[in-house]
Formats: sequence, structure tokens, C-alpha cells
Amino acid sequence: MNPNCDQVAERVALGEDLGELAAHAASCARCKRIVALPADLASRKRDANPGMGFAARITAGAQHRLVVRRQQRIAIGTAISAAAAAAIAVVVMRPSEEPSFASVFTMPAPQHQAVQPPQHHKHDKKDPWKPHDVDDDVRSLVGLANIERSSHLSANWGRIEKPLKPYRAVIKGTQP
Repeated sequence: MNPNCDQVAERVALGEDLGELAAHAASCARCKRIVALPADLASRKRDANPGMGFAARITAGAQHRLVVRRQQRIAIGTAISAAAAAAIAVVVMRPSEEPSFASVFTMPAPQHQAVQPPQHHKHDKKDPWKPHDVDDDVRSLVGLANIERSSHLSANWGRIEKPLKPYRAVIKGTQP
């Protein structure tokens, strides 16, 4: 089969002029039959008869295709819904990266005292720096007063201020 034969068949099917392929169509037996085909079809006087039950076959085939497409849509929709639900579950169940407010303020490990204890005088009866004399509440307050530890602990102000933006407009007297 010659590539020119394919081009001749394409031009006949599209109803175009053969042009430079006319010489090939005149010499090739297959191309002669293809070129003569439209004239043969036009010379026939009767209509094409598709046969008994043609409409019923076409209707049944179309209905079958509609049923198959609907089943595919349902299957694809269910799969997409299940994937979306799984993605939402993963996002919701993922642990947050920011520590919660309760976990930020835990009791620190005992720290060394920042101030030297005063020298003992003979008239002092109690030593205030002895561990058994210090109350537990005072120890926790001294631990919380540690500047190195407390300076980096702060709230996320962007997250705190975000829900307050609508109220800012109310306070200024403007509508958002």
C-alpha cells in the first residue's frame, strides 16, 4: 500500500480536489475504485435500508451506554468522596506543631539561685536560704521568674488577634 493511496482516499472522503495526486489515481487500480465510489453511490436510485429493528438496536445500545456511564460516575464520585474524607481525617488527626497553652507553662527543673545568700550574722537565728525553710510556692515563683527560660515563651499573637479583627471595626464605629 502506497502512502499516496492513503492521501487519495482522504481527499475523496473530504470531497477535495486530487491536485498533484491525480496522476497517481489514474495509474493505481485501488485509487481508481476509490475515486469512482462517489459517482457509483450517486447513481443508485434507492435509499439505503438499514434493516429490520435498526431503531430498536440503536436505542438499546444508547441506553446501555447511558447505564454504563452512570455507574462509572457513581463509582468515581464514591472514590473521590472517600479520598476527600480520608484527607480530611489525616489533616484533623495530625498533631499540631505549636505547643498548647497548658504544655508551655510546666514546672521547670530546680535552678541555681541567682543571688548569693547573705553572710550569717550572729544575731540571725534562721537561715532563709535553706531549702527546708522555703515554701513550695516560693520555689515555683522563683523558677517562673527565670528570665532565660521565660523570655522565649510567648503566645502566638497572630493567632490571638485574628478572631478579634471583626471587633476592631465595631470599636472604631465602622462596618467591616
